[in-house]
Amino acid sequence: MLEAALKRLAEGCFVCAVHYPEEYAALQEADGRARAEAWLSAIGYRLARLDAEGAFFMAHAVVTADLRSRLREELRTVRSRLEPVVGFMETLRQAQGRHPQIHAGDMLWESEISEAVRGSALLERRLLEMREIGGARVSDSAIDRVRRMLAQLQNDGYLVETNPTNKGYRVTGKIDYLYQLIGFIAENTAHLADESLGELGSAQSRLDGALAFDEARTGGAAVAQPAADAAHDGTSATPATTTAAAAPDGNSREGAGGDASA
Repeated sequence: MLEAALKRLAEGCFVCAVHYPEEYAALQEADGRARAEAWLSAIGYRLARLDAEGAFFMAHAVVTADLRSRLREELRTVRSRLEPVVGFMETLRQAQGRHPQIHAGDMLWESEISEAVRGSALLERRLLEMREIGGARVSDSAIDRVRRMLAQLQNDGYLVETNPTNKGYRVTGKIDYLYQLIGFIAENTAHLADESLGELGSAQSRLDGALAFDEARTGGAAVAQPAADAAHDGTSATPATTTAAAAPDGNSREGAGGDASA
């Protein structure tokens, strides 16, 4: 199962207990983690995660000026595309009398969200006015928007459909990265608008790590993700976009960061 975990890492996946339970378990083992770290280290990457229970992912060992430039642009993209969706979900949960923040392992039901939207003119208006939902049309009903929003979060790797019959989705470990990213953006908005990379770099070091980005599954566009476990030494936890390396069994593996799932 370690080989399967390495394959997922090389693909740019976020390996968490929700989406890839067996691969995650293999990386939780000290021996498996050491072998993965050795394999990645040999090609200039490292094994990264948010915390002791967080998802594993493949990260660049050293950040370059080019990566910083691309990162800043993708931070802007995520700020405009994903932050409003998360904000809507938090408002909905508050209206339901629940804690607003979404956590890994939470279940989201299309029917439950749709019912809440139908019962609140405020939520319905806010959903219909959102331009950040991929594929949304002017003719969409609020329920159409709910479906599109869940599909977008699933495609980006923040949800995995666990009950296709009743349209139930479980939140993956990648959501923790999104929340840290949103917090980072809130603290450094001025630096993201500034053409200077120096201030952004300083802000990154004040986080418990740098920022990471991986290729989104749709359109090949990169999506920024935070990696909170990089040391304050200038290293960056940036999932690789493309790598070819020998796995512990001696076979060559091609890694493409086109899968942003967790």
